Amino acid sequence: MVFQDKKTEKYLKKFGWSPSRKVALPAYIDVHATPAVVISILENLYGLEFVDPDGYKRVFRVHDEYIKDFEPDMQEWLDDTGLDFHFYPLGEMSEYGGLLILDQYGRFYLAGDELIYYGDNLEQFVDVVLFMRRSGISIRDNGTTFYCYNDKNTEYLFDVDKGWLGEQEYLSLEYIKSQN
Repeated sequence: MVFQDKKTEKYLKKFGWSPSRKVALPAYIDVHATPAVVISILENLYGLEFVDPDGYKRVFRVHDEYIKDFEPDMQEWLDDTGLDFHFYPLGEMSEYGGLLILDQYGRFYLAGDELIYYGDNLEQFVDVVLFMRRSGISIRDNGTTFYCYNDKNTEYLFDVDKGWLGEQEYLSLEYIKSQN
């Protein structure tokens, strides 16, 4: 992974991350049934703990008690959104309930009170959850999406295969603030 913003890469390296980092997969991952992109992300992030500038933690490991209920909990999100994802547990965030998860395409989400899309890759994810340069997107009924920043409808749908159908620059906080 090459970051557009080298400051982001430098910040993550403080926590032990590197583009070539590769650790053993957690026991709950079935290598034969898990997409290669998900395996690659888990091998790169599992066991790390990132801390945002305000001291909130993003922990990339999942406690066993969450694993046993993972499939039924995720089915609830599928039923709520009307979309057909396959999710993989990734970790947690200290200030929010729920789990950080990946979909079959390696996109990042939080499954908590809502299903929130954080980005297509690690850089987009950290721009939302560490640096607050982008807004997450709440995915609701039939793929409708709302900015987490201000709870306004984005006017774009979320597609299981294509992801969020809006332009990525529409997720920048600068853009969203300019639209108010």
